[in-house]
Amino acid sequence: MSASLPILAATTAAAFAVLVVRQLVPPRRRLAPRVDPYVALARARLGTGPVPSSHVLSPAPQTAFLAWWRRSASSFGLLDDAALERRLRQAGWVDVDVAQYRLRHVAATVAGATVGALLGSVSFDGTAAAFVLFGLFGLAGVSWQRGRLGRAIERRRRLMRSEVSTVAQLIAVHLRTGHGPVEAVRGVATRLRGPVASELCDALDRISGGTPPQQAYEGLAEATPEPMAARLHRLLASSVRSGADIVGPLLAIAEEVRAERRDALLRASVKRRSAMVVPLLVLVAPVMVLFVAAALPSLVFGVR
Repeated sequence: MSASLPILAATTAAAFAVLVVRQLVPPRRRLAPRVDPYVALARARLGTGPVPSSHVLSPAPQTAFLAWWRRSASSFGLLDDAALERRLRQAGWVDVDVAQYRLRHVAATVAGATVGALLGSVSFDGTAAAFVLFGLFGLAGVSWQRGRLGRAIERRRRLMRSEVSTVAQLIAVHLRTGHGPVEAVRGVATRLRGPVASELCDALDRISGGTPPQQAYEGLAEATPEPMAARLHRLLASSVRSGADIVGPLLAIAEEVRAERRDALLRASVKRRSAMVVPLLVLVAPVMVLFVAAALPSLVFGVR
């Protein structure tokens, strides 16, 4: 076992402790760099300070670097609480908040880095290999957590796509029977189980709490991961705003979703049929070639 293993173990433990403490007790935000330009401008206008140059309120030279760092960190789920919270809602992880997700993210990263360091130290017996595997397995831990969230969003999007047509058609039926837009949505959402019905129930709860129906539906349209569900929510918002009859557009949405699903099933069936041909070509074609090759000597040279 390499002598670098205790150093790597201590470094990993220290990094994990620092990350956990930073998550539990975040540092205070420094407001002085943000306030200083405005204070200097106010003092200049009052005549109690020097006149600031024209670039006082312009971005600092390191702003581009900081923006790049924020984009990179945001891509790993470490910054931008609003975007991360929205993705958690889109995935249906209602019992996981931003802090818990970040803690899981950090735990997966540290676990992957630790496994990589141990594997490199034990198997390759070298510091360079240990550090290389440390970085690779750490990136794998980051990607694994991000992949879980992305797969959850995609799975929920597929469920919503299969549910939108039924919800739109049932709302159209309730509207045809004389119900209002909100009453029709309540009659459908409270009787169904699914992500679209869950979103509509959230909108109904907000409406019951005093939020205008148009604002509640538009909020759903902005937060939902499925475009057809967003179209349904915007249609409901427009019906509340204008009072127009939306039975026809609702049935059109249902028919369009069914057509898209039918085309998707046809494409999937073609791909599966094509995939079934590959084993036949790999297994049967060599046998047929051997049968033909075995008969060639007798056909060409007359040898039996």
